[in-house]
Amino acid sequence: MRINYALPTLPRHPLLRALVLVGVTALVIGLVTVGLAVGAVVLAVAAVTLVLRRWLVRRAARQGDASVIEGEYTVVDPHPRARLPGSE
Repeated sequence: MRINYALPTLPRHPLLRALVLVGVTALVIGLVTVGLAVGAVVLAVAAVTLVLRRWLVRRAARQGDASVIEGEYTVVDPHPRARLPGSE
């Protein structure tokens, strides 16, 4: 089967044809402009968020005591070590 209407045809009247071309061109330019504006806003919001997060983290950071070692520890029961049977 062949697709006859894959591309829309322009009107036959020259003035209407020019009007359709100008309209489509304006639509494409408008969509590109809106896309670029939305992209710029998203980048600006991301940059401001990144700067604010870094600023808040640095501001809220506290200096720890140098004599304290921080970490997670597990207490192990002192069982006798397993030994190999002696050769007698």
